[in-house]
Amino acid sequence: MKKPTKKFQTVLFGSLLVLVIISMNSGILGIGGDRGQIEETSNEYRDLEEALKNIEGVGEVKLYLHSNNTEEKSPLSDYFSLSTTREDIKKNPIEGVLVVAEGADNPGIKLELKRTLSTVLQLPEHRIVIMKKRGNLDENK
Repeated sequence: MKKPTKKFQTVLFGSLLVLVIISMNSGILGIGGDRGQIEETSNEYRDLEEALKNIEGVGEVKLYLHSNNTEEKSPLSDYFSLSTTREDIKKNPIEGVLVVAEGADNPGIKLELKRTLSTVLQLPEHRIVIMKKRGNLDENK
């Protein structure tokens, strides 16, 4: 039996290395993939809350996002593609936003918050609900 040559060993090692790198980036082994993306997304929304707090007339802000956690295949993806195995899948699209903010009792502030969020999140305004933040319970009596 012949011993594998040095060139064959190098090609084999290189191929295995490429496969490991690809699987890490795609999240197949659970090493990379979505976990970093989720943390990055939550940091973006915290930054958005902080930015909204800096708008004049707006106090404390809390964002509640509603997203569809199912994978959705576009019904036209097979029609327009050359191969029938291609799938266009949207993952976790934001469907709606609830914003609870101090100062939202002012109609001008409410409108400004709605327009800002519509632009930043690329959502139609009817999917954004803005409510005023409740003060202390003693104030309501």
